[in-house]
Amino acid sequence: MADDPSEQIIAEAVETLHSSDSRDELEAAAVALAQSDDPRALDALAPFLGDQDFLARLDDLADPQTRLAHLRKVMSVLAKAPSPEVEAICLSLADNERFGAEEDRRLLILTTLAAVRPMSEAGSAVFEVANALGYFAINAPLLIRNGSPRALALFEEMMKDGEVPADRRVDCLHTAVLPHRTDLPVLQMSDRLLSARLEPAVATGVIESLFDYRAREWFGHHPPLPPPLRSAPREVLEFYLQLGRKALEQPGLNPQLRTVVEGVLRTVSALLARRRG
Repeated sequence: MADDPSEQIIAEAVETLHSSDSRDELEAAAVALAQSDDPRALDALAPFLGDQDFLARLDDLADPQTRLAHLRKVMSVLAKAPSPEVEAICLSLADNERFGAEEDRRLLILTTLAAVRPMSEAGSAVFEVANALGYFAINAPLLIRNGSPRALALFEEMMKDGEVPADRRVDCLHTAVLPHRTDLPVLQMSDRLLSARLEPAVATGVIESLFDYRAREWFGHHPPLPPPLRSAPREVLEFYLQLGRKALEQPGLNPQLRTVVEGVLRTVSALLARRRG
């Protein structure tokens, strides 16, 4: 029913959003609109998400255990079915100063907006503003996960930004790139980074993120896993060979990392040979 709501169902949900003081009822009505494929439902929901009276009825910000729990559920539903209408909601909320006054709400905007592919110029601008507000490390994995050209271009510029400490950028590379290091667009972006004039530490971070895996050192407990090379498409493996050779030519590459890269290249070569055979 919520997948294709009639005007009556939308009207009933809107009435609940207008009048109810039950947080659970408000969440259920908002979710019913958010998970709909009908643009009319999303258009009906949008004004409420930026309305301070509605937000106060939806969540109790004074309760540290549940603050934003209901809004988070609504935004997560929007992120599961991203669309131009969802992007429009996020862009509107990003321009809403009172909505963004709560830092956690801004994070919900970024997470939901990152689900919309391809990223638009307006969407990229929201992430640029958020970088200046302290969301640099949060944005990095969101942009890589998005994977569209503007998202990767912004990530690339972030990694070349000498105003940001090198160790912070290296941490972002490890966190963001490693789980997606068999995605061809991510490899192509990494190739461009290795061609740029990066500080040696950041260039090393690019190579580590593609070829190495020091789980406990980089991530502590519950580290992300790199995707297995054996399941990567042939074009990815061939690009890996190209990137590996480029990595080995990087000045000042430390011997330990050189050995790791050479080992990965042998593995990739064997995988390719097996597929040709």
